[in-house]
Amino acid sequence: MMKRLWFQLHWFFGITAGLVLAVVGLTGALLSYYEELTRAFSPGVMTVAVRDTAPLTVPELVARVHEAVPDRRILLMTVMRNPEDAVGVRLSIGDGTRGETYFVDPYTGQMLGRSQADVVFRFIMDIHRFLTVDGIGKQITAAATLLLFLLALSGLYLRWPRRIGNWRAWFHIDFKKQGRPFLWNLHAVIGTVVLVPYLLSATTGLYWSYDWWRGMLFSMAGVQQPVRNKQPEKPKMAKQGDANAKGERKKALPDLASTSADDMSTVWDSFVARVPDYTKVYLRPSQKPGGPLQMTWLDKSVPHERAFSRMDIEPLSGTIRNEERYAQKTTGGQLMTSIYALHRGSFFGPVGIVVMMLSSLMMPVFFVTGWMLYLDRRKKKRALAASRPAQGADGVNGANGANGANGVKAPSSGGSFADEGVLIGYASQSGVAEGLAWQTAGMLQGAGVPAQIQPLARIGQAQLGAAKRALFIVSTFGDGEPPDSARRFSQQLMNQAMALPKLRFAMLSLGDSHYDTFCGFGRKLDGWLRAQGGVAAFEPIEVDRGDPGAWASWQERLGEWLGRPLVATKAEDSPRFASWALAEREVLNPGSTGLPAYHLAFTPPQGAQWVAGDLVEVLPRHTAARIDAFLAGSVWASDVRVSVAGREALLGEALRERVLPDAAPPAGVDLQDWLERLAPLPEREYSIASTQDEGNLMLLVRQTRNLDGTLGLGSGWLTDGMGLGDSVTMRVRPNPGFHGPADAQGMILIGNGTGLAGLRAHLSARIAKGQVRNWLIFGERQASHDAFHDATLRAWQAQGGIARLDRVYSRDQAERIYVQDHVRRSAQEIARWVADGASIYVCGSLAGMAPAVDAALAEAIGADVLLDLSAQGRYRRDIY
Repeated sequence: MMKRLWFQLHWFFGITAGLVLAVVGLTGALLSYYEELTRAFSPGVMTVAVRDTAPLTVPELVARVHEAVPDRRILLMTVMRNPEDAVGVRLSIGDGTRGETYFVDPYTGQMLGRSQADVVFRFIMDIHRFLTVDGIGKQITAAATLLLFLLALSGLYLRWPRRIGNWRAWFHIDFKKQGRPFLWNLHAVIGTVVLVPYLLSATTGLYWSYDWWRGMLFSMAGVQQPVRNKQPEKPKMAKQGDANAKGERKKALPDLASTSADDMSTVWDSFVARVPDYTKVYLRPSQKPGGPLQMTWLDKSVPHERAFSRMDIEPLSGTIRNEERYAQKTTGGQLMTSIYALHRGSFFGPVGIVVMMLSSLMMPVFFVTGWMLYLDRRKKKRALAASRPAQGADGVNGANGANGANGVKAPSSGGSFADEGVLIGYASQSGVAEGLAWQTAGMLQGAGVPAQIQPLARIGQAQLGAAKRALFIVSTFGDGEPPDSARRFSQQLMNQAMALPKLRFAMLSLGDSHYDTFCGFGRKLDGWLRAQGGVAAFEPIEVDRGDPGAWASWQERLGEWLGRPLVATKAEDSPRFASWALAEREVLNPGSTGLPAYHLAFTPPQGAQWVAGDLVEVLPRHTAARIDAFLAGSVWASDVRVSVAGREALLGEALRERVLPDAAPPAGVDLQDWLERLAPLPEREYSIASTQDEGNLMLLVRQTRNLDGTLGLGSGWLTDGMGLGDSVTMRVRPNPGFHGPADAQGMILIGNGTGLAGLRAHLSARIAKGQVRNWLIFGERQASHDAFHDATLRAWQAQGGIARLDRVYSRDQAERIYVQDHVRRSAQEIARWVADGASIYVCGSLAGMAPAVDAALAEAIGADVLLDLSAQGRYRRDIY
């Protein structure tokens, strides 16, 4: 019975996944000597004539490439020791992290173009990896590779000989046999020979297919998995700010050309002094401006072409950091570094490459022989059925299949189960998780289940240890961190060992999938609870940017777990979008070395309300000129009538509100269907810079520019695309996590750039209430150009509304001084203010300022005190 089951599985998966595996195997064989063949077929491109003159230095090569293609970023440079080898450079395509490889003459810096052989082999590689259809193709090849395990092991089980020690039974192909016996013998023997190479290919191939598989390999090897940088797939919601803002406020994109020639020379000299015997080195730019460059190289004597060593080198000082030599790695570390070499076979030397290549070439043989065996079996079954006498239909047995059940039976409460209360813990930065926690508590109480709701900051070891049922509704803040109010819980309680064998819990985790650390804190909390013995009632439900489907799933799973029908509710609606008229627009930093920053003021619609700390969500639009350029050359005009949400509209107007594809719709396409497939433009998010008592809603917005010089979508629309008196669609979003303190104690406000917006609103609100113990620490570039809202701040200070005003300008002296430096210098005074009851509010960029200020504050007042302030709501941040 068992053997028949495995036989059915083997042939079914063989005939379904066999074609994909045949394609993958054939292309894999073609790629076995990819680098060698590409070089051989690319004379004059990948190789050059050796000159008597010395090659150009690396800084000179970078400069020559940048001069030749100034509109493209240099993502990677490959320098070879061999004087005949050209220098390789990977040039960016748009804003992405992937690019195209070009070659450069190391003696002249002349661009030699792309290797056409390389283009062909990369196309073959695309077939090998994802059948040239990224996304679904990758999933197909990954699934087929997983099935290769099943096919190999089930095949071994099915052909296991009676006499295990007889080598002929394992490896002899009898060419005297014919027909099905010969096909089976050929199929089985070749399968035995290539069993180990196939298992190795599948094990290493899945490294690039599934995150969970890759993580498992790192875990088995005992090696910490490196962080992978992911490219955003969709536009993000952005808040106001500089180039560090999210969404269309892009971070500075990596580019070797952004490193000065002197710094590049420092880096290269430091590397050569450290590694004089390199044969090949890859130079990668830093992911952060001013950060270290990454050097990955091969030593003179290495076991294979992927035995890489790496180091980071600081551009200013040439200091070497994070040096990792291949020879000094553990066995597990060497294996994980050598995944590609294992996959190719070069890890085992030239013989290994040949073995893996021949094994790959056998894939089509399995596909063909497997299908021939299957068709032969089907043919014989039909012949056997035809030889039998016809069976009457009257003998067919009908099964009624009734089970007497009209629905799914709810699980029994077991007496006291429904009578026990549920602890609901929440961790919220902007108030969304807290709101969902209260809604959940209301649903439970409506179903007769008592609930006790607490922020995580107030849940201690005793309360958690006594709980039998608990719900956790938590958001993730910043780069996978807990909300500020839950930092003490995360750093103290979650670093302790607890015994929670009686705890059953459920998790609702909020996050944004644009970030690599999506739902990072929720996942960390879930793992910690399980490690302490807690049992999850069901797998965590993760909410991506307020997805209503996840909220519905949460209600459904809770009802199933508790055995009580819960009254389904919608997540609380945000305020509706409305039209706000632009009343004022003024550039605040004329002549600045930075991008222009604007003061904007909008006339609020009837009924609009906000308080200091709240945010505004703006729906940007493309300009009419952008739409005309998009439709230019197509058969469609902007005045074509279409339907939008049940109303008639012009195509041009409809497109202004949507994410535009690469090209206009072609002739003959169903225009309405094409339009409905376009995603709406995502909201942009900004901190409000004024109070409602000031009349207008004020913003502080810095322009951003794309690589082609065009303005960013949100900032461009607000600062240039619309005129005074024009209307913009936006809404206020309450942000209780950054609302002001309830008491009248002091307030320390720290920020940089356009982060002044949220701080200005708090100052305005407090001064209006007579709360004048305010200390503002604000950072920008130059006092002569970047003193945002200078007149207002000076007037407030003169009136006694600001007790202390410290403005830190980083470029007004030889030494760069930033906000965090001033915090350290003012440590004693900050500690005194905090001891007197002051709260600390931080607003500005997540990359750079916020973590640096956090570290400086921890030094100034103590890390434990800072955690206590977070738990008490006296340390709040609005960072982006």
